Amino acid sequence: MKLVKENIISFKRKGNPYVKLGVGKIVLIKKWLDKMDIINYNINDDYTIDVDDGVWLDKMNLNNFPDYIQFNKVTGYFSFTDNNITILKGMPKKVGGDFYCNMNKLTSLIGAPEYVNHSFYCGKNIKKFTEKDVRAVCKVNQYIHV
Repeated sequence: MKLVKENIISFKRKGNPYVKLGVGKIVLIKKWLDKMDIINYNINDDYTIDVDDGVWLDKMNLNNFPDYIQFNKVTGYFSFTDNNITILKGMPKKVGGDFYCNMNKLTSLIGAPEYVNHSFYCGKNIKKFTEKDVRAVCKVNQYIHV
């Protein structure tokens, strides 16, 4: 029996082939961000989203964010006032401006940002939160409005 040595040709792909095919998690994330008119974003290797701007999702009739949406850092404000959000899944870890989660259906602040550089607004939810509730989950540099 004669052995044949095979050459394996390796090559580097430019870009994500799933994106080129219009499928995959990155495509889902981009479609959702575009639908929500979110601009100046970067999708990180771990699929979290950094936004070099504010995020305005007020009165969008949102129930909760899709499972594939996870914000990381937002340099401006992050607002989703007057929706039907019940949990804070997908919220950014750090917000450079104000964080608005008021007028939703929240019963818990689990999943809130770890850090908000300006003010935190969480009034008019199913549960009436206290300043102590907010400070237990988030470092807020300025004011807390409950």
